[in-house]
Amino acid sequence: MTCIDCTKSAQRLWHGFHVGCKGCQARAIGRGPLFHESRSSGRISSAYRALLVQFGLTHEQVKAAHKADALSEVHP
Repeated sequence: MTCIDCTKSAQRLWHGFHVGCKGCQARAIGRGPLFHESRSSGRISSAYRALLVQFGLTHEQVKAAHKADALSEVHP
């Protein structure tokens, strides 16, 4: 579930994404406000759940992508 952009984003601040890569999709969602709202509130909103369904991802996949993203060290 990784591409060159996923690899680079794990190593340093990186803002490239591949459209068809599930890792990039999960990373993009992990950088967004719906994921951060979910983490802060401890619950998955209907809007966030719809986004996960739209991209065929799970909350666990997004959490893992966020954790692997170097940007998460700057903005935990």
